[in-house]
Amino acid sequence: MKRRRPEPWVMKNIRRNAYFGIVIPPRSVVKLVSQWGDQQGRILRIGYYSRQDGLNCVWLVNEKGEYEQTTDQKSISEDFEILKLSTETDMHGFKREKLGPISGKESSNLETA
Repeated sequence: MKRRRPEPWVMKNIRRNAYFGIVIPPRSVVKLVSQWGDQQGRILRIGYYSRQDGLNCVWLVNEKGEYEQTTDQKSISEDFEILKLSTETDMHGFKREKLGPISGKESSNLETA
């Protein structure tokens, strides 16, 4: 009987960290509803995903358009309320400009929603 070689540690990590659930599209707008210090109620956008990080590493973009912090898809579903779901199909943002600051018109639309 042929013995199986142990899987390299790199592939084990990739398989362990792979995400196979629902992915929130970039440019979606979310509101923090759980307690993260004094940041509750903060409105953030989902940034474009990085190929190196994968689809489970979600970049959060602040009001100024700065890629500020990361979280995972599970945390998005538990700690955030989705205010506006984007129709963006390009998850990695190739040939797209980085997200800029939220305009006054956009923020007023979100406050009424």
